[in-house]
Amino acid sequence: MKVIHIMVGGPQREIPDLEAYNQPTIIWLGVDGGAKWLLENDIVPDHALGDFDSLTAAELEMVRAKVATIEQFPAEKDQTDTELGLTWAIDQGADVIRIFGTSGGRIDHLLANLMMLTKPQFREAIEKVELIDRYNFLKMYAPGTHTITKIQDMQYVAFTTMGNVDGLTLKGFKYPLTDAAFPFGVALSSNEFLGTEGEFSFQSGLILMSQSRDEGV
Repeated sequence: MKVIHIMVGGPQREIPDLEAYNQPTIIWLGVDGGAKWLLENDIVPDHALGDFDSLTAAELEMVRAKVATIEQFPAEKDQTDTELGLTWAIDQGADVIRIFGTSGGRIDHLLANLMMLTKPQFREAIEKVELIDRYNFLKMYAPGTHTITKIQDMQYVAFTTMGNVDGLTLKGFKYPLTDAAFPFGVALSSNEFLGTEGEFSFQSGLILMSQSRDEGV
C-alpha cells in the first residue's frame, strides 16, 4: 500500500503530533510553507511543490538545499497549492493520502480545502483522502454504505451534506436517521457513536464525515 502524507502551510498550532504518522515507508510531500515546517521538525520531504509565496528567499533556498525534488509554480494559477499537492499524490498512485495543515488561519483557505474534494477531477480519489488536524479527522464519502470506526479520544461525529443528499441512514449513533433527504447543505453535528463502529448510507450527493474532540481535551 502506497501512503503519501501532504503537509500544507496551515498554522502549526493545528498540526497534530506527527510521530505516529512518520513511518519509514511514508512518502512526504511539502506544499508551500509546509515544506519548511517539515524540515524544521526533522522530516525531510521526498518532494516539495507550490508557489512558495509564503517563504522568504532565504527560506526557499533552505528548502531547495535539503529537498531532492522541487516544483515551483506561479502565484497566479487556477489550482490552489493544496490541489496541486493532491494531484501529485494521485499521479503517484497513492492508496491513502493524508493531508495535514489544512485548517485554522484564513477562513478562505479552510473553505477551499474542504470544497476541493467536491471537484469532478478528484471524484475517484475522494475516499483515499483524509484531512487531519489536532482536533479533527475529516473524510469525504460518495454514495453507498460505509462502516466507520470511532477514533480514540474523538468524542463527536458529524455528517455534513455537500449538495443534494438522498436516502441518508445512520445506524449505531446516538442520533439515528432513516432515509432522510437534504436538498441543501447541512451540518448534522454533535452526534456520537453508541459503540466502536457506526454505519451510514446514502443514495446521492457527497457527505463530509468528521470526527472531533473539544480543544484542550
